[in-house]
Amino acid sequence: MKCYAQRAMRAWTLIALGLLSPAAFAARITTVADAADEKHPLEVDLEATYTHQRVLTTITREQTTAAGIQLNDELKHVRTVDALDLRLAVGIWHDLELHAMAPLALRDVQDWSLAGSAGTLLGNTIDKSGCASAGSCTAVNPIVPIPGQSQRSGFGDPTIGIAWGPINEERELKLKPELFPEGKPVSTWVIGFDWTLPMPGGKVSDPSHWGAASGGTVSTGTESRKAHVLTFWSAFSKRFHVLEPFVAVSMAVPFAGTGAYDNCSHQELLADVAAANCKLWVGQTGYQPPYVGQLTLGAELVAIEDVKADERLSFEARGEVRWHSPGRDYTQIADGLGKLTYADEYVTTTGTLGLYGRIARWLHLRVYGSLGVDTAHFITHEDVGDAAPAADRNPLFDFRIDPVGRRLRAEPAVIWGIAGTFSLNF
Repeated sequence: MKCYAQRAMRAWTLIALGLLSPAAFAARITTVADAADEKHPLEVDLEATYTHQRVLTTITREQTTAAGIQLNDELKHVRTVDALDLRLAVGIWHDLELHAMAPLALRDVQDWSLAGSAGTLLGNTIDKSGCASAGSCTAVNPIVPIPGQSQRSGFGDPTIGIAWGPINEERELKLKPELFPEGKPVSTWVIGFDWTLPMPGGKVSDPSHWGAASGGTVSTGTESRKAHVLTFWSAFSKRFHVLEPFVAVSMAVPFAGTGAYDNCSHQELLADVAAANCKLWVGQTGYQPPYVGQLTLGAELVAIEDVKADERLSFEARGEVRWHSPGRDYTQIADGLGKLTYADEYVTTTGTLGLYGRIARWLHLRVYGSLGVDTAHFITHEDVGDAAPAADRNPLFDFRIDPVGRRLRAEPAVIWGIAGTFSLNF
């Protein structure tokens, strides 16, 4: 009983410290590795995050009827990802860090099956080159193997970056009054830049492994989308007693690099004009990753805090809105078709609840769960170019799935996941 009472008293003491103490200002989103500081002559942070995520999507297809165009359920698509994200951050000056991240896909599996008892994808008779040729569009030619599965694993493209906190709330309030004006409450502000680059020596991520003519091989090992992604971001946080709200914005600007996947590398999967027209459309038929902009709003609620012992327990709630621009991408149907498809823009909205614990200055833990949704958007939408003459037609245009009245559409997808982070700080 005495031991229990002592533990209870210590817990209430820590809660009181959390309610009264204004120290330890920066939220996790605005925390930057430090150096040349009293507490951190040189700070090195090692972090590993395990994530399990599932994305469930119903894929519909346009069908022309006497009453107009309607959408019919075709496929149930489920993507399951188990990943380990590794991160290293090194402080090089006051609130200035260099960091590197490496994602490891332990398992990345996509499964697709019929959404109902029958669908138009299996009973398709439309030829990918159209029905102008005599005798075409008479035999049944399934568009996608159903059911189907694709599997990937291995390291993905790494990221290197820099983060700088030009304004640190805690540091501002600790300025010596004899040298500087009296400190005033300010928000912690961090800005950063990240560069995701193609994995050196990594093989290109190739959707043709799983198309109708592939036999369904399994891809393992280092795999790269061969794209450069430049991400600019900024975050703010402000401590109000036990509540620490934060906001962050980011913009990712991608461009395909040398060796990125090009649909014209497998002309057998394209219309018959591809043999001639791929030469005329050089540089326009490959991977076109979407731009991504994101807004994050949230807050940490500090439940327990001991500043001297560097201990903290807090709850975090955040919401994210992410905009994806149109692009030719690895969509939900890409592996089934064996080629990249052009998708319309869409928005992802996600909510996250988490628990953060700093057991000591050098040991941090975080667990959280998330739930989100993608807005509906078409995932096969190639432009035909000039339909006539055939010499001017887009070689990627597929008469089975790209014309209005036959397009495939991803209905609102449900995204849920759980994750845990283990961090060591030296």
